[in-house]
Amino acid sequence: MKSLRFVGELFSKYPRLLAAAAALWTLVSLADAVTILAVAPVVDFLVHPDLAGASGMTLAFARGIEACGLPPTLGGALAVFVGFSFLSAGLQVLGRHLILRAKYAVLKDLMVSIFGDFFAARWQFFTAGSQGTLLNTFNRELSVVGDAFAAMALFAANLIKLALYLAVPLWLSWKVALASFGAAAVFAAPFLLLGRLNYRLGRDNTATANRLNAILHENLSLAKIVLGFGNQRQAVRALDESFEAHRTATLKSQTLDMAIPILYQPLGLGVLILPLLAAQRFGVPLAESAALFYSLFKIVPVIGQLAAQKNSFVNFLPSYEQIQTLRARAKELSQAGGGRPFPGLTREISLDGLSFAYPGQPPVLDGLSLKIPRGSMVAVVGESGAGKSTLADLLLGLNEPTGGRIAFDGVALGEFDSTSYRRRVGFVPQDPALFNLSVRDNLVWAHEGATEAEIKDACRLANAAEFIERLPQGYDTVLGDRGVRLSGGQVQRLALARAIIRKPELLILDEATSALDTQSERLIQQAIDTIAKQTTMVVIAHRLSTIANADMVFVLRRGRLVEQGPYAALVAAGGPFQQMAKLQALQASEKA
Repeated sequence: MKSLRFVGELFSKYPRLLAAAAALWTLVSLADAVTILAVAPVVDFLVHPDLAGASGMTLAFARGIEACGLPPTLGGALAVFVGFSFLSAGLQVLGRHLILRAKYAVLKDLMVSIFGDFFAARWQFFTAGSQGTLLNTFNRELSVVGDAFAAMALFAANLIKLALYLAVPLWLSWKVALASFGAAAVFAAPFLLLGRLNYRLGRDNTATANRLNAILHENLSLAKIVLGFGNQRQAVRALDESFEAHRTATLKSQTLDMAIPILYQPLGLGVLILPLLAAQRFGVPLAESAALFYSLFKIVPVIGQLAAQKNSFVNFLPSYEQIQTLRARAKELSQAGGGRPFPGLTREISLDGLSFAYPGQPPVLDGLSLKIPRGSMVAVVGESGAGKSTLADLLLGLNEPTGGRIAFDGVALGEFDSTSYRRRVGFVPQDPALFNLSVRDNLVWAHEGATEAEIKDACRLANAAEFIERLPQGYDTVLGDRGVRLSGGQVQRLALARAIIRKPELLILDEATSALDTQSERLIQQAIDTIAKQTTMVVIAHRLSTIANADMVFVLRRGRLVEQGPYAALVAAGGPFQQMAKLQALQASEKA
């Protein structure tokens, strides 16, 4: 049923392209039918040059080509045979070109639509699954589906071809044709019953490819850790084992696909021998026997191809199922934002009884209520696991609250169009990543159409301008994957510039200085203090020195708000915040 649904989807989306391909293959089959029928006159002209004793079909053929201006001779019959053979070949090339065009149109449509579905989902979609499976879906499974579409199109083309090929021997001698067709069906039956085995091999292929891509992604993205621990041999061994498993599954699948048409060829000899014996028994003339033999000679490989294509089509189903499962999961977790454009912030952001819990887990945030006035800088602090980063994800709209709400000027965040809202928000995560582009392109990515003045102003505000100008090509320096050619502090400052270049209504910094040295932390802190005067800022902090100038500090513990107030007041209050400040001061003095 899934394969039929897939076929139905394709024909509904590409009716003209597929109809054109079907029409072309019909013409191919008609041209082939003419070449098959031309065999009888060629044989008759060789045996009976004067057509004395020739078959009725040959006489009709001679009258037909004479009416078309060709001489009713051996040369005329050969001209028809060769001419229609070339016509058939040319139309086959054009037909395969159309199938390839349709295949890549399908691949493009699937890739773009799947990519869109994934990025219309909440953050939970990306965190709940394997990145290797997502990568493999694009790297391999889509290609398998494209190949299956080509096999399906060729299967349909071969069915058209077979139908017309069958008409010729049935017209020449239905008794001989039925005897041969029965033998062909018996020989083909075992190959057509391999669907379950092909499905299992396809499923193994998909599973091992997922694992292989997961290992590649993990080790390449964590290359520094692999090298730092000296575990290169372990990484190579894991890759070797996963590739071996994938190789084994792929060899079985591809060997079966390759073997079916090859193994059918010797069996098909019986289909070719049988009509010769049957034609002799039923008294079919020599010329028509030759045409019968040639038609069946053309039919045998088509039947083998149909068996192979049918099994190839079944083999693709696990790939299609994985794609459909991921799309369904993405749609299940789709961003549920409303249709209202985000107009900006005029008064305050309010969190009213905000709660969040992952499925089957205890609450990460539990009944959190607080207010963030427009233009203020507020800080959120707490021990690890207090729910700080979860709060950042909720403010970004990456996840939806399981209770309560976040409101902008009294309007729930869920009522705004998520893209409209996020384009007015700046975000710097704890582990920021840059694209393998130039400095300028990384910034323009966040704000298309940014002027040179805006680019340099953002870098100046983020305390990044000085080190950028010292780079080999300045703003045109390519930074490498994730900004690997920069220090941690430089990546952080450039990520801050990327966040503020769009002049956001809300700027969220998630542990922006937690892994930096003292000098880098000081530069980030200076940048934060400068930017805080221009926008509303939520700073999630581990190092309390970063938030000394915050207008309000919110202290979380196990997802609950346990303390709030200005920095100095909290330090003097003798509560949880004071304990955190004393502990960090003690740690700093010990390091010194």
